[in-house]
Amino acid sequence: MDLERAKASLSASRLCLEQQLFDSAASRAYFAMFQAAVCALESRGIQRSEWSHKGVHSDFVQNFVRRRKIVPASFAGALPSVMQIRHNADYRQPGASQRQAERAVRLAREFLDLLMKEVLNASEKENT
Repeated sequence: MDLERAKASLSASRLCLEQQLFDSAASRAYFAMFQAAVCALESRGIQRSEWSHKGVHSDFVQNFVRRRKIVPASFAGALPSVMQIRHNADYRQPGASQRQAERAVRLAREFLDLLMKEVLNASEKENT
């Protein structure tokens, strides 16, 4: 997975939020997090032919929160929490509220910032 894809999803989530497209903002925020988590897992040599949402959540917590303690425990529930907002946005009426969309975008930004600093940049340094 390409980190640029995660960054693009985060940018899209912000643009959607600015345009008050709350369902789309929540959806893009979740996928920014999902894509970044896959990048982080792959940077540690963990490969899958296909990434499931549940598998990514589980592998991420196991590898970065519990085992390596790189990511604070407060982020352990971030992916499932934002996925729930996305599910509400995509599959339920009335969808995501402004507050939920803002929370999803904020968590996605914090999640990507943390992974780029603590995991992905660290992996680049190890490989040089």
